[in-house]
Amino acid sequence: ARAKWLIPANNTKWACSSTGLTPCIPLKVFNKSSEYCVQVTVIPKIYYHAENYVYDSMTVPDHHLANRELITAVTVALLMLVGGTGASTGIASLVRQNREFGTLKVATDEEIARIEESITALANSLKSLSEVVLQNRRGLDILFLQAGGLCAALKEECCVFADHTGLVKDTMAKLRKRLENQKRDRESQDWFTSLFDQAPWLTTLLSSLIGPIAMLFLALIFGPCILNKLVSFVENRLKTIKIMVVK
Repeated sequence: ARAKWLIPANNTKWACSSTGLTPCIPLKVFNKSSEYCVQVTVIPKIYYHAENYVYDSMTVPDHHLANRELITAVTVALLMLVGGTGASTGIASLVRQNREFGTLKVATDEEIARIEESITALANSLKSLSEVVLQNRRGLDILFLQAGGLCAALKEECCVFADHTGLVKDTMAKLRKRLENQKRDRESQDWFTSLFDQAPWLTTLLSSLIGPIAMLFLALIFGPCILNKLVSFVENRLKTIKIMVVK
């Protein structure tokens, strides 16, 4: 008789593309379908656990302990050092920028003073030139007096001189006064600022010491309180550990 079923070898099964995993395949259905099947050996996935695994995973401990870093004197000192270094660096940068800005301001005032002197000299030259021109004009008017003056002799419209050098002189006078006031303010500054300007290395030295000194004062003020809290914290932890060991 013709076989109706395809049975795989011992300890194997058929793994088909559409049907999936099956212990046997009917030939009548398989011949009419386009799927394919292969023999496979199914090995189950096994997890092995030790004897105490269930007890350890299900038992909840009475005390949950976690390792934490204690705030020690080294940590506090490191924080103080970093803070002092940052503060001193910031102060030194500010003082240096202020000094450089003051130097730039002095140089700018000097250049403006030179420009003011040049403009004043130019205004004086123009004033002198205008006086010479007007004097020559009066002389020519006298020479051509019979013809009605120089303009009548040239048959042209007479030109009128407009003197605006007074406005220039007033502006330059205000500028000179402002520069003198700024110079007087710089010269009358306190001895502390003058000391920093004359000795730049002193600025860096003091700004570097301000941060650590401030941190030292803070440590002297709040250090005993922090130390007491640290000691009490350590004692409490030690007492808790001793109680756990006794239990």
